Amino acid sequence: MAGLAVSNQSNICYAYAMDIDLTGFSTFQQKALFDLLILAMYADGHLTTFKDAQLQQLFEAMGFIEGPDRQREFDASVARMQPAAQSVWKARDQAMLLAEPFTDRKHRKHVFAAIEQMMTADNHVSSWENTLLMELRMKFRL
Repeated sequence: MAGLAVSNQSNICYAYAMDIDLTGFSTFQQKALFDLLILAMYADGHLTTFKDAQLQQLFEAMGFIEGPDRQREFDASVARMQPAAQSVWKARDQAMLLAEPFTDRKHRKHVFAAIEQMMTADNHVSSWENTLLMELRMKFRL
């Protein structure tokens, strides 16, 4: 996979939305979830505006209201995830590390559902996405 691209899109609205409830998530868990979603978004190399809309909702739920704050957080996450996007095995290892802080079963289910929705939004699940979903399902014992 080539590298990660940075999107400058913001304030995109769609009728269908990711159900984001971060109640009980620590700041560390919120960042881990965001990084997992960035990794999921780039797992097959196909970025869609629908996925950007999902991230915009997560930004809102995390308290990032202003565009520059969202862009800064997005860019930072992309920079953190870029090394992991070089191979499915690096992505898997990174995903397993990012999954560690989710010890509560309810949180694990919520995180997995958000990642699964991100990966299946384009109605195509690549082998990378399938591998990551399978590994996360096992890690979360779902």
